[in-house]
Amino acid sequence: MKTMMALAILAATATAQDPARDEAVRKLNTLKVSVDFDQVKLQDAMDYLRDVSGLNVVVTPSAQLKEGDGVLTLRAKDLSVKSVLKLMLHGRGLAATWRDGALVVLPSEELGTATTMRIYDVRSHLLKLPDHPGPKVELVGTGSGNGLIGPQFDLSEPRVVMEPDFLVELVKANTGGRSWESNPGASIDLADGRLVVTQSAAVHAEVDAFLRRMAAYR
Repeated sequence: MKTMMALAILAATATAQDPARDEAVRKLNTLKVSVDFDQVKLQDAMDYLRDVSGLNVVVTPSAQLKEGDGVLTLRAKDLSVKSVLKLMLHGRGLAATWRDGALVVLPSEELGTATTMRIYDVRSHLLKLPDHPGPKVELVGTGSGNGLIGPQFDLSEPRVVMEPDFLVELVKANTGGRSWESNPGASIDLADGRLVVTQSAAVHAEVDAFLRRMAAYR
């Protein structure tokens, strides 16, 4: 299940900002391969998949350690690379995710800490501090027909101001739970109206949804 989730996350997070990831997702979904593995070590199987697909596949040391001396047997014809990869990793406690320009195979328990960087345009949430004068008072006709004039007060509230530091803390407080502190790869910064977030795919989905909700209530 985690293997399928990881591959689904990889497809869902592909964006035009990362052409290499877009190309990897395209190959995973469309490229057909045939394999005939008979008691083959995982690293050797991945080497073959890398050669026939052109994908940059990396097996982490922790995945190799978890696999140990295990071997796999798999025969398949004209299956997508995505399907072959799922069959290779199924039941082995391993998953695949996109990281640093490569398709990385790692233990499933490490999947939750795998991070990517995304940039969110939050300029619409940030406003310059307005002046806060007292109520605006104008002299207008009373409408009584006697020529008298009276005061009219404009008590409309100023637009809500969102300070940059407050926005960052607001996002952290409403997304990601404790991962902002517990995940060593997680970070969030604001520069020039752009929120630069390094987080797991799941938390990125939370950040995106939260910012959309904020925009809906402006």
